[in-house]
Amino acid sequence: MRVKTAALIAAASIGVLGLGACTAQPGTAVSVNGVAYSEADITRGVEDYAALTGKTLDRSTVVRMVPNALKLTELADELDLAAGDEEVQAHLDGLVASGKVVAPEDGIGKVLTEILRYTVINSQIGALDEQTVAEAQQKFQEIAASQQVEINPRYGSALPDGTAVPPRFGDVVELSDLAAAEGAEGVLPQ
Repeated sequence: MRVKTAALIAAASIGVLGLGACTAQPGTAVSVNGVAYSEADITRGVEDYAALTGKTLDRSTVVRMVPNALKLTELADELDLAAGDEEVQAHLDGLVASGKVVAPEDGIGKVLTEILRYTVINSQIGALDEQTVAEAQQKFQEIAASQQVEINPRYGSALPDGTAVPPRFGDVVELSDLAAAEGAEGVLPQ
């Protein structure tokens, strides 16, 4: 009887510790350079994406997109590229006008704004001369090396270089996560 009780207590302790270890900041899905994106922010990003495109993205993919988008935002700041909220809104308006997406009724939240900002910046970088692009690649590597990323383990983890990787445990792993981990082309920004 005592062994059974001890086993139950041990199992409960592991469960509590596992839940508490999800993140240093409860309710945080991802933190980049000290800026936290909550579970609610990620949920809004998933909902915004679905409203915009009519397609779904899993939460883990959206979480992993945030650090990538913010690396490019920092690079844009260093290169003095125009990638503010006004440019993001103009890009979104262009997508809506061309019929590629449907405008969400209540606008978009900060997560999808950052993801769309990535697209705006990427197109501007593509228009730069080769020398500037080479310099930008070097700066991007420096930014990536210094970016501090913490990801709630249910959504993945961050490698020492800040690269976000999908989770690898239990039933949390989704097929899209496995495909992305194996190098398949996916939804993550390139």
